[in-house]
Amino acid sequence: MSDELVISGGGSFAVATDEMLGSAASLLRAADMTRDIAGSVRMVDARLSIGQLESLGIPTGVALAEDDLNYALVALEELAQRAELLSVGVRFAATSYGLGEAVVEATTRRVAANVAAVLGFLFPAWAAALVFTTPALPMLAGIGIAAYLLTRNNSDLLNAETTAGPLNELLSDPAFVLALRHGVMTVDEFSAGAWGIPPALVSILSTASVIGLASSAGSIQRAGGVAGVLKETPVRLIGTTPPAPVMAAKTVQERVSRIPQPSAEHPEQVRIEKYETPGEPPRFEVYIAGTVDFAASGTAQPFDTTSNVSNAAGPHGGSVAVVAAAMREAGVTSESPVTFTGHSQGGGTAARLAESGEFNTYAVFTVGGNTGQIPIPDSVPAIIVEHTDDLVVASGGLQDNRHALVVERQAYGGTPLPEGVAVPAHQLTQYAETARLMDQSDSRELQDAAHRLAVFGRGATTATVTNYHYERVLP
Repeated sequence: MSDELVISGGGSFAVATDEMLGSAASLLRAADMTRDIAGSVRMVDARLSIGQLESLGIPTGVALAEDDLNYALVALEELAQRAELLSVGVRFAATSYGLGEAVVEATTRRVAANVAAVLGFLFPAWAAALVFTTPALPMLAGIGIAAYLLTRNNSDLLNAETTAGPLNELLSDPAFVLALRHGVMTVDEFSAGAWGIPPALVSILSTASVIGLASSAGSIQRAGGVAGVLKETPVRLIGTTPPAPVMAAKTVQERVSRIPQPSAEHPEQVRIEKYETPGEPPRFEVYIAGTVDFAASGTAQPFDTTSNVSNAAGPHGGSVAVVAAAMREAGVTSESPVTFTGHSQGGGTAARLAESGEFNTYAVFTVGGNTGQIPIPDSVPAIIVEHTDDLVVASGGLQDNRHALVVERQAYGGTPLPEGVAVPAHQLTQYAETARLMDQSDSRELQDAAHRLAVFGRGATTATVTNYHYERVLP
């Protein structure tokens, strides 16, 4: 497995490994230490002048030490300057690479969108030709629709043991995952072209963000509603665990380990930690589970495929309703400071809740979430952790939250995939490993971000945790 973390975003165009950024920080620390040593040398030099040495009866030859001290000061200052320049050079290289990558991505996105619009515009002619030449057209159409729903809106289904061997290797290939990201971004342009909209107009609509992932997800949901699936319902509280004492998470790895993983024995999908300090409003940590049930209808589980589609379309999904209701039950108000942490669908849910502006969001932390096209407000600090071989994150399209600190890692770089586990890079255990590497990193960016998360619950005189279980209200 790969231990290399790639860090980007955070309000800058820099893209670098944590080792590069750690080296840049170490060089700055070395410059500071060198200047501290130089300060000590200056203090000695100032206190022991040649006149003082002679008045003490010390041989005149010792005065040559004065020249040595001056040489040492010059050398130390030169070392400090070189360390600073090297640090700046490393960061400049990272920024230059990031700018180049941003230009390539923007160009690729634009070209892919225009090509998709043209292909979509020509699609009806192709379809007519296929009808007369391809007896298996219905089967091909079914495969295409299933693949689209699976990868774009029901991608958590890949947690099930449904793929293996060469197919699993393909789905876990970073190149395929990146291609899927771009493919998700162009489905809308293709669909618009297929409806007969001229490619030039589609390009204008795409540039103006009139069409996008949310619009096509909404179309899928409306079409599903006609077919009797993908229908949202109200949710209701089934049960809670008694409040129990808790300590705030100290590390990123510990934070990931607290994300709920619902089971028959522990069906709770939301974990809320409440921190209280006299004279201050209560603070809340909200941990959100991923998809639990993959059915598109008839299930009482709100963390299902319907919510996946709804989260892609907007803020009205069942999982969003569950977390908002649990927060109200826990005593969260619009003024209460809140930190959201989620995995997979829980990551998308956390992003939607932050986007809503209904809560006083302190920070958002997601792992393996399809958050690329969910606009987290720039005022909300966010850490988004993604594996480049995780197909689920690709279902959210390209990551457009530029202010967020994005941490990437290839979970299975250079190592064989485990047998019997589809898209293993999406598993929460793998994201826990990435979190461990983040905790060990010397990168100033990662250390600052982790510190911001860790201090949220510190200083509380009372801290409790409660878990919440919700179900859909079925007709």
